[in-house]
Amino acid sequence: MLSILQHLTLVRWLVVILMLSCLTCFTVCLTPEMIHPMWHGRRIPVTNVQSQNISKQCNDKLHMLTLNNSAKALDAFGKPGAGILVGNFNWLGHFDECDGLKDFHYCLVDFNISQVGEIDGILIPMLYGVCAPQECSEMDVLNGIEYFTDKIPGFSVVANFQPMCAKYPHQDFDVKFYLAMTIFGLLFLLVVGSSLYHAWYHSQACRHKPDLNPLEETLGQPYPDTSPLMTSQGPQIHITPDVPTNFEDKEDHSISDGHVQADIESKTLKTFNEVIFSWALPQNLPKLLSGKQAKGSIPCLHGIRVLSMLWVMLGHTFATPASIGTLNPETGINWYKRFGFLFVLNAYFSVDSFFFLSGLLVTYLTLKLMKKKQGKIPWHWFYFHRYWRLSPVLAITMLFYVCVTPYFGHGPYAQSLGVRELCPKYWWTNLLYINNFYPVNSADMCLGWVWYLANDMQFYIISPIILVPLFFIPWLGLSLIAVLCAASVSVTGILVAVYDFPAAHKPFETQPETPESFGDVIYDKPYCRIPPYLVGMLLGYVFYKYPPKSVKLNWVVALLGWIFACGIGYACVYSVYGIFIGEPWPKAGNIVYEMFCRFAWGVFVAWVVFACYYGYGGWVNSFLGHPAWAPLGRLTYSAYLLHPIILNIFIAHQGSAFYLSLGLMAFYFAGVSLISYGCAAIMSLMVEFPLVALEKLFIPRG
Repeated sequence: MLSILQHLTLVRWLVVILMLSCLTCFTVCLTPEMIHPMWHGRRIPVTNVQSQNISKQCNDKLHMLTLNNSAKALDAFGKPGAGILVGNFNWLGHFDECDGLKDFHYCLVDFNISQVGEIDGILIPMLYGVCAPQECSEMDVLNGIEYFTDKIPGFSVVANFQPMCAKYPHQDFDVKFYLAMTIFGLLFLLVVGSSLYHAWYHSQACRHKPDLNPLEETLGQPYPDTSPLMTSQGPQIHITPDVPTNFEDKEDHSISDGHVQADIESKTLKTFNEVIFSWALPQNLPKLLSGKQAKGSIPCLHGIRVLSMLWVMLGHTFATPASIGTLNPETGINWYKRFGFLFVLNAYFSVDSFFFLSGLLVTYLTLKLMKKKQGKIPWHWFYFHRYWRLSPVLAITMLFYVCVTPYFGHGPYAQSLGVRELCPKYWWTNLLYINNFYPVNSADMCLGWVWYLANDMQFYIISPIILVPLFFIPWLGLSLIAVLCAASVSVTGILVAVYDFPAAHKPFETQPETPESFGDVIYDKPYCRIPPYLVGMLLGYVFYKYPPKSVKLNWVVALLGWIFACGIGYACVYSVYGIFIGEPWPKAGNIVYEMFCRFAWGVFVAWVVFACYYGYGGWVNSFLGHPAWAPLGRLTYSAYLLHPIILNIFIAHQGSAFYLSLGLMAFYFAGVSLISYGCAAIMSLMVEFPLVALEKLFIPRG
């Protein structure tokens, strides 16, 4: 923390710079009649267009602003408020006041101060609201701010100005919006029409043939769901092929053309009905709400899946204020000095839980299928199944995010959520699942949080390289798992050593930007994130080889296993506490932690699943395997995709910077979680479940 003298020096220089802004003197608590003459007497000349790189149209309007009585525009500018000494440098101004002026638009400028007077070596993030004339572009605003900050001695600004100006006049619905709403409208009508047709058809079937209920026969799933974000929608019953009965065998096999035609029409109608019923709520809603576990499933996975998803949401909810600015960042700094708050700061381990589950499921279920088929699997359907399950829902999410959400928010932060502009350029990388490599800068991703899907798909693509040896030559498959894990751990250690990354990152403190960030080098790269996936594959092989109740452990061994596993999990989350209280680790400690923390977390989750599966979970298994988790577990994939959008919409409506309070953050988390799962239910019933049903209809069964 800064000393008192540094605080006073900092405040003095910050007030000076913002009082010398190109458009306002930031006088506070003055009437409009008083503002204009005081401004006119203190304004800085803005007539040198070339030196400021401001367009002539903008410069003329700025000059008129200094001469005319534009009190409301001046009043709408950001001004220093209370709390500077605790880090309140988010001076947003008044968005609605500026937005209500006919010839002005609101711009939010994001920049970092690296030197103030005699204080150097710090980096202060600032958000500054500007009510600029319509003729001033974002580049004009940027050049104007740069020009005037350069005029102040002893004041240095990092050259990362990022102005974002609200659209004016207000953005009308464009072609993309109407196209997206047409698609969503058609999906909605399809669900409604399918449900009504289902009800009518069912009533007719029950009236004429009470025993006729074609919906009882659910097609077997061609390939098992192996993504930890997705689950089967209820129990599966395979339809037996159409074969003649004993009575039919005695019939004359010469069938008339009329009977053949009738049979074709009957099968066509049945297929048509099954396609339409894929969107029917009476068919999909019971699947969603069912608490039944499919035969051969691992019950505790539902609980782990849901709790991991809630942990992801918790981390994102608390990370949001740190990313857009707060009124009291010192409160956030004090939070991460609390030992218990490390559970929030290290929420990224929730993603490693999903990687573990993915490796477990793809190995366990695929090896069982290979055993059933004597090792012969059409691998092209293996890959198609995963792409079909992930991509349509992802595409609909991108469509909604890019084309619809811009009209949901109207506030200072609405335009700063500018990643939407990146989606038209990079959307295709998401559907090819290469977005964790391209764009090179992870900040340029379209839907930045779907880096996980790219990693998971890449792991899935290479999984047969391990699965085939595991099935035919087990020792070779196990050796490959060990070699890949060792290689990943080694690469991670080398990268941490080369780039000198710390073992923990403080969210409320801005560090000087470097060409390579932790996210770009390590966090979203598959060669650094694969260890938990490999641990999951190893446990999946164990489950395949040894069915439930076939593993017997002494109670002492089981107890020691729980103690050891819990100790590992505890160390992963809480061992970095010293870094957050000002006790940095040596470089060797950072390297060792980053090398093994993800692998260790995978081992911790592996023991929990192992113990629950083989009967040593006790109350943990009863809790994680409770049927109540199943419905929420089926919504995990859609909830994962949608919850950051819910957060963005919430931010876009914020009229001021966040005020950090544990009580308020708890309400935010509860609201985001509830709304996200509600929207996930809609997405699942309109898109995810119907496409699963269509796959079962048309893809060859495994």
